[in-house]
Amino acid sequence: MSFEHRPSPARVTEAAAAKLPHWMLFVLLAAYIIPGLFGRDPWSLEDASAFGVMWTMANGTAETWWLPSVAGEALPEEGPLPFWIGAVLIRLFGNTLGDIDAARLVTVIWFLIATTSLWYATYRLARRPEAQPVAFAFGGEANTRDYGRMLADIAVLLLLATIGIVLRMHETVAETALFAFVSVLLLALAISLENPWKGTVGAGVALAAIALTRGLLPAGLLLTASLIFLLSFGSHRLMRATLVLAISTSLFATWPIAAHQATAEAVLYFDAWWAWNSRELGGPDIANLSWFVRNVGWYTWPVWPFALWTLYSWRNFWRRPHVLLPLLLALGALATLLVAADPSDRELIAAVPPLVVLGAFSVSTLRRAADNAIDWFSLALFTVALIAVWLYFGAWNSGVPPKMAESVARLVPGLEPGAPVAATMIAIAATAAWIYLALWRAQVRPKMLWRGPFLAAGGLAAVWTVVASIYSEPIEYSRSYATTAVVLAEQVKRVGADSCVQGHHLPIGIRAMLAYHGGIRFGPQLAAPLVCRVAIQRDSQRTPADDEPLLGNWKIAYEFTRRARYDEVFRVWVRDR
Repeated sequence: MSFEHRPSPARVTEAAAAKLPHWMLFVLLAAYIIPGLFGRDPWSLEDASAFGVMWTMANGTAETWWLPSVAGEALPEEGPLPFWIGAVLIRLFGNTLGDIDAARLVTVIWFLIATTSLWYATYRLARRPEAQPVAFAFGGEANTRDYGRMLADIAVLLLLATIGIVLRMHETVAETALFAFVSVLLLALAISLENPWKGTVGAGVALAAIALTRGLLPAGLLLTASLIFLLSFGSHRLMRATLVLAISTSLFATWPIAAHQATAEAVLYFDAWWAWNSRELGGPDIANLSWFVRNVGWYTWPVWPFALWTLYSWRNFWRRPHVLLPLLLALGALATLLVAADPSDRELIAAVPPLVVLGAFSVSTLRRAADNAIDWFSLALFTVALIAVWLYFGAWNSGVPPKMAESVARLVPGLEPGAPVAATMIAIAATAAWIYLALWRAQVRPKMLWRGPFLAAGGLAAVWTVVASIYSEPIEYSRSYATTAVVLAEQVKRVGADSCVQGHHLPIGIRAMLAYHGGIRFGPQLAAPLVCRVAIQRDSQRTPADDEPLLGNWKIAYEFTRRARYDEVFRVWVRDR
């Protein structure tokens, strides 16, 4: 029985809002971010490209800091901010940790900023009077502090349970920084409800950081969402909206202005940068909508069902800040996918922080049957996933069952099976932790509302830890270009590259790895065809786009097929004198 002195669909008892021990949350955060982060090469070309920019900055001139590039090739995409931080970390810790691991420390920074900002943003919104659950007639409801802390914990747990972001959160790519800055924007706008000027300034800084990270399209749409929110609450609304626009614009403008003052190359660079931003805006069409429908569901699982339930259960209170703020930012981020020329998860990741906050407010309105169904679904899903991961690993090492063994062998041709002791022990520990968590849920039947999100986050962390541990060698074998770089560097020396090397149909991520691991000195991309005697071509058999030969008098001096990827051929060309 409840006495509704405040209209609210939320009903939370004191027992349901019981505290999640901090040590459990911190252990889960560490179990999520540390496995698979260090001691490896980049596993994607985008990750390799991002590292290449940081490494080039750390070892380059002032021009490379103002104008992001990779071993002589300009990268007029995104912005310099996340690469600046990574380059500083390489300079500070590169000699101790190695350049790749030092650069990946930036991922930890973005992760800490994102989780902290989301926690405090949700906590501030949940403690507001209009977000409180109903008071029971005879007492026993959760108090304001416990309710706010519970929802803040749940928001972080939902973040850790989101399937689509787990790999991105372990890379040095700009999208990880974008995720963090969107979280900061959420926090700043939540602060603006209590401290209008402080929150407005913070929102302006966060929007400038977004523009300096992923360009104008996501920043512009998130700015629009922020302005709508600022014009909806508080005093001096128009003045604060003008202030956030002025701060974000002026802070962003410091980069091109300073770059033009520092180097004459900035003119060409920013021409290309503006052209890239123009190409990013394609307009809504059927292709964008089709991509949206195919990818948003699995990428944001299990957050989107919680977010939709919040919109339904709080349907009479959409103008309340704890619903309107994350909803506006989520719509701004999702709109990017509908108007982008080439939608991808690089834009979609910006929608996860507001969806996480929005989804957290659904937990206090779920019926117990639905709450239990979510628990058991998480237990079944991640238990089956762990069984499958171990079965394929066992089959690869034992040959039984043969079809499973062949499936793994096809992915890593030429690699001998193996089970490193340390990695296997880590995977066993992660599996045992999941089994303990599953038994705890089955036997204790806890009342805390954070148990479902905790199970989902723990299950994903366990699966990721097992995969990143026992499959690290096969993934490294398939994805790393270290051996390829050494082989090609030897051939370049053999044919006598006395000046530089031209990259021909060479993806910028591979260019970064060849320069880093092989010490290959690439010439500036625009001048390379004129001055370089040697060229390296990467030919993927899966596409004819890179089959075009070099123009001029060139002959093949060496051809190399990667053992791990028979469909990928590298050619060393030499120009006839």
